[in-house]
Amino acid sequence: MPFIDLNEPYIIDVSHDVAAVFKPCGWHSALHTTGDISMTSWLFEHGDILPASELKNAVHDQTLPAQNNGVQKWDEHDQFQGELGMLYRLDRDTSGILLFALNRSTMDSMRRAQDNLALKKRYMFACTESNHELPGSMPRVRYAERAALLDKLYVRQEIDVASYFRPYGPRGARVSCISPELVQKPKKRIAKDIYVTKYLSAQNAGVEYHAPLGLPTGTIFIEAEIRKGFRHQIRAHSAWMGLPILGDSIYGGVYSKRLFLEAFSVTLTDGTRTIAEWKLYNGN
Repeated sequence: MPFIDLNEPYIIDVSHDVAAVFKPCGWHSALHTTGDISMTSWLFEHGDILPASELKNAVHDQTLPAQNNGVQKWDEHDQFQGELGMLYRLDRDTSGILLFALNRSTMDSMRRAQDNLALKKRYMFACTESNHELPGSMPRVRYAERAALLDKLYVRQEIDVASYFRPYGPRGARVSCISPELVQKPKKRIAKDIYVTKYLSAQNAGVEYHAPLGLPTGTIFIEAEIRKGFRHQIRAHSAWMGLPILGDSIYGGVYSKRLFLEAFSVTLTDGTRTIAEWKLYNGN
């Protein structure tokens, strides 16, 4: 079952010189300030369960970094040691799979794969329909397209939603979406690249999920995939299309005890075939 309410990380799988670790909702990916619960601090405390590797040595050979005005300072010149081989981050309130390279050469090759769009990350999220606007976006609303989008997703016809992003609101705490055709010229505050969320399938949440997960009537499970990610990408794109994620107060989601967004599968490809896959469960 997706969105199981676990409070502690655990190692899902170790293969291809990569450790796949489950990150619970509410945990930071990397340690930032004193008192944070984070995946890197958890690895420091549980390094003994790792197989013999450069990652295990990095855990054993250092202590938690010193504080500077309450902020933890890592070695900025050694990304492998600084974030213990972490290959990407998840938002604090997103649960799911994080990958940690067991050695520097694997980290380098996996990051090249990400740059070449060869690392596919699949997410499951729960949402309800909404006609709220997404402030700062161009256009501000796209919920008129929602019915057509869902009709295709219910029969597993894939749909791409693409945009530029720009920070929006106080201290840029959220992002807004800008349709590529509406960008007349580059602006400093707009991301230089177009980001694509591929929506794969949708199904209405069955009654067996409602009580255990506390889902409201009309909840829809949607599966989406990204290869190049931007902060809040799936959250913003989904709200833009009139399908805000449950528990996402920033983007107009219905109140819930948690954010119902989970990274459940990561696949490494060579363009034509799957080389490696790490997963929590199967999708829709």
